[in-house]
Amino acid sequence: MIDFNHDDASVTNTGQAIAAINIGAFIDIATFKSNVDTLVRDFRASRRMPGVERISVPGERSHETRLARAKNGIPIAPALARNLNQLADELGMAKLG
Repeated sequence: MIDFNHDDASVTNTGQAIAAINIGAFIDIATFKSNVDTLVRDFRASRRMPGVERISVPGERSHETRLARAKNGIPIAPALARNLNQLADELGMAKLG
């Protein structure tokens, strides 16, 4: 059973959108990519609100996280690491590094 509990009184400031479009049906792909590059450069050059160090585009932070985790591993909570290492001992397996 799925439980959909909604708090209509709170502001979540989130949203999702998914679209699949054949860009080539509307514009040359190289031109489209060039236009997107220009848009991203202009977007990043926008004036920032106080306290905002960097303007990022959708997917950028998750891409950076993926690269960092591929290089450095996926961080896990110390309590989880202890539990997994205890289980590894019980099963005669290698512990986490």
